[in-house]
Amino acid sequence: MARFADFDAWSLRCTSSVEGGFPWKGQTITLLRVDAKGIVTQASRVTEKRTLLAQAGTKDLKLAAWPGQWAQDIFLVDDLKAAREALG
Repeated sequence: MARFADFDAWSLRCTSSVEGGFPWKGQTITLLRVDAKGIVTQASRVTEKRTLLAQAGTKDLKLAAWPGQWAQDIFLVDDLKAAREALG
């Protein structure tokens, strides 16, 4: 079960659980961030993703949307350091 700050994300898969690694630079991947004040930001370009993750704090909710075959899959970004490294 993943729990960060005031967010309970137990029902979401974690990005670190993706076999073969999460495709951070993929054009179809969108990142969402809800900060501790409730402000929501999104990023779809690699440069935007880098900025979003650089600004993300430990108490922020960080999500990644990845289109599946039949539905949109939402993942919890549980390893911020690995995400930042993957995006360069």
